[in-house]
This record gives sequence, structure tokens and C-alpha cells, in this order.
Amino acid sequence: MLNGSKVAIRDRATEDVTRATQDATRATIRVSQPVLFVLTTTFTESEILAQLDDFALEFDFPMLDNGYIALADLKLHAFADELRWAIIIEALGYHTRAGDHDGMTNCISYYGNCLSRRPGSANEDFLVVTRDGPGQKTFEDLTSWYLRAPTGQIFIREELVDFDCTRENLEKQAIPLLEAQASGTQLLRSLAPKYRNLFFATERELRRRIPFDLPCLISISEWNHPDLAGDELPSANETFQQIARALCNLDPTAYSPSEPPNTHWSHWPEGGTL
Repeated sequence: MLNGSKVAIRDRATEDVTRATQDATRATIRVSQPVLFVLTTTFTESEILAQLDDFALEFDFPMLDNGYIALADLKLHAFADELRWAIIIEALGYHTRAGDHDGMTNCISYYGNCLSRRPGSANEDFLVVTRDGPGQKTFEDLTSWYLRAPTGQIFIREELVDFDCTRENLEKQAIPLLEAQASGTQLLRSLAPKYRNLFFATERELRRRIPFDLPCLISISEWNHPDLAGDELPSANETFQQIARALCNLDPTAYSPSEPPNTHWSHWPEGGTL
């Protein structure tokens, strides 16, 4: 009987150890399950859209049919993390009132809650990257927006490029020549498709007004832009509604437009006609 009691005790002890081991294993498995964290932002879609609307009403938001600017090309960049957001729009165009190379500008407009200055655009945000080619002046002196000759060379940053603004070449590019003489408008529109990376801002130039560590979620070259002259505000436009949602959710896939893009200059024939 004594030996039988010892065997029973050992069996119960073995069962206890086995159960304890199984419990510990189950506990270890439970602890090792992945923990999912949902990132939330401190700003809202309404706050983003309200700022864009406010500056559109102050005429400090890109108007693509601005009578004094002949549009050539555009880019948009959207940035965000949990605390900060920013939207940057680059509008490359020819400013008829400025003339000469000063008219060939990339106007950079900034919006967000982490800017180093007031949102919108400022004089120092007009990026001019062209100048005369060697031994020749690009524009006439008297009417500084007309080209001296339809062909020639200019510098874009440090790259010397040829241009051809003859009527025949402009027709090949579907660029209208409404007067007998080509102007900075035709020059810029003819060069922008091939040299757009030189005309647009570098990463350092682009981030002059925003924190350099702010992640870029969206960068696009065409979209459906609000018709400000037709009283359409950014908050009523699908593009900016979706971009605001993407920034608030830190999810670039929230930008999935259904409206066709209208940012090509041909959609805005009134631009630069004043």
C-alpha cells in the first residue's frame, strides 16, 4: 500500500507540472500576440479645408486662369505626421507684367499648421531659374515679354538648352501662337515638358517653409483643381477633400480621384491674357 501511495503521489505531481507547463505556454502565447496601434492625428479634415478656403477667399491660393499669369505646369505635395500637416502647390507660369526672365517663375504656395511663416505665397517664394544664353539676349528691351528671335539658347539653372518657338514647332506641340511674335508664354510652355524637373523646386527649395523631417505622403503632377473664378472653393472640390482625408488618416490611398484632371494649361485659356 505504501508503494502504491508513492506512485499515486508521483502521478499527481506529474499532472500538476504538466498543467502548469501548459498554462505557462498558453500565457506565453497570449503575451506574444502582436499589438496593433492606430495612429491618430491632432488635426481634422475640416481644419485643413477651412484654411485652404480662407486663403482662396483672400486670393492667396493658386488661380489657374489668373489673367496676369499664363500657366505652364503644376505640382502638388502633401505632408503629414501625427501632429503636423502641410500642402505645397508649385505653379509654373509666365507673368506677363514682370516680363523677361523674371516672368518665368515657379510660384510656390504653402499651407499647413507647421509653417515658418504665414500660409500662402510671398515674394521670396517666386523661384526664377532661367537666364540669357551666352552672347545673346532672350527678350526684347522695349516689350520685355516678346522674344528677340524665335530660336536660341537659355540657361535653366546651370544647363544650357536650345529653344524653338517658330510657328511650325509650336504647332507640333499644340501651343497656340496668337500674335506674330512668340513671347515668354510660348517659350516656357515649349520647354516645360522636357525640362520640368529643372523648373520645379529641389527638395531643399521645396522644404524652406516646412520641417525637413515631415513625411511626404502625396506628390502629384495633375489633379482636378477648383475653379476659383467660378466661386468653387477647395472644400467643395473632390481633390482637396480627399487630400485632407489622406493627411488626417496618414493614408495616401485615401486620395483616389474620380474627377478628371484639369491642370493642363489648355483648360485655362483666360490665363495670362491681360
